[in-house]
Amino acid sequence: MGGQITRLDGQEAALKVDVEALVNRMDREDILLLKEFYHTGFPYPDDTISHVLRLLVDKVHRRKGPLEKLSYSSIRQRLENLVAMGLLGKIPHTNPAVYYPIDMMVEHVKRIIVLFAADFVGVRSGREGGSS
Repeated sequence: MGGQITRLDGQEAALKVDVEALVNRMDREDILLLKEFYHTGFPYPDDTISHVLRLLVDKVHRRKGPLEKLSYSSIRQRLENLVAMGLLGKIPHTNPAVYYPIDMMVEHVKRIIVLFAADFVGVRSGREGGSS
């Protein structure tokens, strides 16, 4: 977990992820959606959770938070973008769609969330003010 992959020869290899580049491609809503998968408040190994798209949309709309204004299709599109970036996985051919956190990305996603928070409040090095 956390940045290690096993090669075919059985050796462990470090997974190289450009966290800075990923942070620069995301906005606040993307980070809040990632937190739904990677920040459950439970200790390892229960620190991540999978979601059925329809249930996730209902959950975020009930909370009356920043994501409540996003439509079903915009949340689905954002999740698809996170899958394309390699931060989430999607079980193919499921209806409704099921998205899940990727075990080897947990450490990287937590770092992304921290960096984005620092950027949002304007304390990340090299940036003036926050993003979004």
